[in-house]
Amino acid sequence: MHAELLAQRVVELIEGAAFPHLDPASVMTVIALVLAGAGLVTVRDYALGGDEHLPLLVAEPFPRVEASIGVVPVLGGVTEAVLRQLSRQAQHPAVDSLVVVGVAPELLPRQIDGVPLRAAVVGARAGSA
Repeated sequence: MHAELLAQRVVELIEGAAFPHLDPASVMTVIALVLAGAGLVTVRDYALGGDEHLPLLVAEPFPRVEASIGVVPVLGGVTEAVLRQLSRQAQHPAVDSLVVVGVAPELLPRQIDGVPLRAAVVGARAGSA
């Protein structure tokens, strides 16, 4: 699955999940469980080098791995500091796309350093049929 399709699937799964708590640790735990339950491979706190890490890296299981998606919680909103962090994360060769997870819709650039960005709103479609 190419990065854009995988990122869209990740967004749909996140937005369809129910989140009992909205602190970053709880949100990332629910996301990791939902994505793993959907058959995706997840790696928490993926090391990018130095002190930099990605909260969650998602890919399809081997041998279908064609893309990997970074999932980053920004529950407090997108700030200049968050955009700088996303830029650093986008530079890693393992990151084909980034999904930014928030509690409200965010206006994001379409790309950062050539890496596509997508927004997901926690539980946006939870409970809808």
